[in-house]
Amino acid sequence: MVNLIKSFDHVAITVKNLDESINWYVNNLGFTVGRRIENKERGTRIAFLEAGSQAVLEFFGFVDPKKTVDGPVLKTEETGIKHISFFVDNMEEVCKKLRNAGVEFTTSTSERVVFKDPNDIAIELRLP
Repeated sequence: MVNLIKSFDHVAITVKNLDESINWYVNNLGFTVGRRIENKERGTRIAFLEAGSQAVLEFFGFVDPKKTVDGPVLKTEETGIKHISFFVDNMEEVCKKLRNAGVEFTTSTSERVVFKDPNDIAIELRLP
């Protein structure tokens, strides 16, 4: 069988508040902000967050969250992201940092934790 996929590129997520989401991922999970795009005509803003050489998140936000744009809209009853998972080297250190930031875990074991980001997206952290 031929492998058609070469490598992972990114996951695009529409967020409630772009700046809040960026700050949360930078401050709590150590992401860095890469490229930013603003489309004034459509009223949209995009930021790419990076972690290591593999994890790239594209956060998509609106300049005015009450205004919608033409195109597909994901409704809560439609299929969407179940969770996003990342590997960490030191689970104890990362969990301590997150607890100090007020993050509450829905699942917590020595190998795996799950919690929600400000957009109610489940984030899973695992040991490799």
